[in-house]
Amino acid sequence: MSISDSGQQSGWKDYPAEIWDERKPIDWLDDWPFWEWCAASYAHQTPVLELACGNGRITRQLALAGYTVAAVDINPHFLSRAVEHLRELPNDVRARAEFYLQDMVELELGQQFGLALMADWAFPALLTQPDQLNFLRRLADHLISGGYFAFDTIFPTVRQLGLTPCKSDNGLEWVGTERTFDPIRQIETRLSADQVMRYRHTSLSEITLLTEMTGFEIVECFGGTDKRPLRGVPGDDLTLVLRKKTHD
Repeated sequence: MSISDSGQQSGWKDYPAEIWDERKPIDWLDDWPFWEWCAASYAHQTPVLELACGNGRITRQLALAGYTVAAVDINPHFLSRAVEHLRELPNDVRARAEFYLQDMVELELGQQFGLALMADWAFPALLTQPDQLNFLRRLADHLISGGYFAFDTIFPTVRQLGLTPCKSDNGLEWVGTERTFDPIRQIETRLSADQVMRYRHTSLSEITLLTEMTGFEIVECFGGTDKRPLRGVPGDDLTLVLRKKTHD
């Protein structure tokens, strides 16, 4: 498997599956109505591509709802857990989901989809603009003309509330936590389950430019998966739906 710089450095490739199961149990479905709405609105009876599928909690719901799903993750332990979570389902439901061990920056599935989904703040795992561009270009190749990409990510201004200078004079920190922030690279670093995790804070204006450079356009912009208006207040995420532009 070819792995990008982001895949090597974000921390997700080696994150313990049992810890992720505790953080996002298979029955944690608060955001499922949003992804269900995306599938009903944009899949148009084509297979759904799920990126960074984790333990398969959304994959499972999509299959139960009758969708055919290609689910991708960089972490083999996550994929093993996702397969386990589908074993209890009827054979015809399990057959709707296929799992692929791939880095989404290096995506190569050889098929196209009407809709791609990416839940659980997976977009910040793309730590550099080159990897963000490569990801979106690869994704565009995997979407039909006019296809859609829905994802949820950090809203940087809200996420950065409470930052103060580190005592070491090296970047910024959230006092009383193990989280630090490099304002030059826009990278947050934290420990989770003894694993060093890194997240890139990407603004809406940056994402808008990235979409224009890769043949997408933003068609929906919300403040969370509950589809509330984006106001940039505490509690807001950045929840977007992009459309691959059609060519006349």
